[in-house]
Amino acid sequence: MSDNLYKKFVLPLFLPLLLILFIIFFINPVSAGDDLEIWGYVNPEGNLAPGDEVYCYYTVQYDFESDAESLEFYTDLTDPIWRFTISIDGSEQEKAKDTGRYETISGFELYYPRSYQTLVRVKLNGTVPSVGTTGNYSIFEVSHYDAMGEIESSAKVERVFLNPSDLSGIQKTMELKLSDLRSEINNLYSLGVNTNSAEAKYTDAYNAVSRANDSTPSVQSSLLTSAETYIEEAGSILDVSWTEYLLEEAGKKIDSVDSMISYFEDSERLSSDSRVWVIKSYNDNAKTLLVLAEDKFNLLDYPKARDYASQAQTKAEEAHSYAAALNDELSLDAPEQTNLWNTVTPAATSTTRTESKITTVNPTETKIGSDELDDVDSLLHSEVSIDSFLQIAGKAYDLFISGYEFLNDLLASASDN
Repeated sequence: MSDNLYKKFVLPLFLPLLLILFIIFFINPVSAGDDLEIWGYVNPEGNLAPGDEVYCYYTVQYDFESDAESLEFYTDLTDPIWRFTISIDGSEQEKAKDTGRYETISGFELYYPRSYQTLVRVKLNGTVPSVGTTGNYSIFEVSHYDAMGEIESSAKVERVFLNPSDLSGIQKTMELKLSDLRSEINNLYSLGVNTNSAEAKYTDAYNAVSRANDSTPSVQSSLLTSAETYIEEAGSILDVSWTEYLLEEAGKKIDSVDSMISYFEDSERLSSDSRVWVIKSYNDNAKTLLVLAEDKFNLLDYPKARDYASQAQTKAEEAHSYAAALNDELSLDAPEQTNLWNTVTPAATSTTRTESKITTVNPTETKIGSDELDDVDSLLHSEVSIDSFLQIAGKAYDLFISGYEFLNDLLASASDN
């Protein structure tokens, strides 16, 4: 072959191959003892009760540097039966079965200097023993011992072994949680909150708890775990539904007061009345709180959203009480949705969630004092989104303009007198 043909055809093919070999053997060398890995399965799945028969099948990948190393296997199962198959580059050799809780395979059987892939396939049968406490126990462990007898690396597969006496306490706990959930659903439903989705989860949890009481320990444990999941899901659904309800109620009350304010402002005899400005200021404060509540709702901070929504309702209710008093005093006919003002804010009955205490204002106070202004100021300086800030700023501006016009009217009246 001429030099030109060699350079033209052979080198372009040979050089990439050399580069690949260089990367494999020099850049990423394999470190002995760092590659102990296992994969496989355990049957049955889930938590296990005393007397359950367990079968597992796992493949162990290892890397030895000498025949002085070894693999040690261990299980917490009683009456174990081990079946090991050694696989060296696809050539397999099955060992005689072993029956100890500890079993060791020496490097004499496992080490082959020029091997590419070294594996041990493990089949294990055993029985779950009685345990003093429910907890994690080893179905299967393997440890790689180096030539000095030190553990180089290890891996394990664990499952929960049940103590049946512990399950009675778990059963009672789930029954108590179920009772709390029932009370919370009833409480919120009576106030008009949509509880349909939470009710469906409650039914699933109730059925699981009922079946668990008469089941074998392993089935009982599985059912109680499912029941706890259903209860938590129901609680999450109620969190959202309850918050949406409070936001909606606050919005309705604010809109109702706005209708009364519009009626007062359209009346010539009340267009410059200071009492209308006081009502409007309280309702604007309620709008600010509702903006904050919606912001927290969008951030999935439902407890804080409920806190702000409840405060918004309180402010709207105060505004309404003043508007209703003015309406009655002057025998006016302002539009008033009386059905809105008899609702009660629901209290949390679930022990898993706590609510922030809602700060209220003395309903007999008729003027806007420094406490009111401090409240608005603290809200404006809280951490909210830019959209919420702009909404709040707009409401603050409206309040400022209203106050400015109110003061101008007072000065004009004083000048006339």
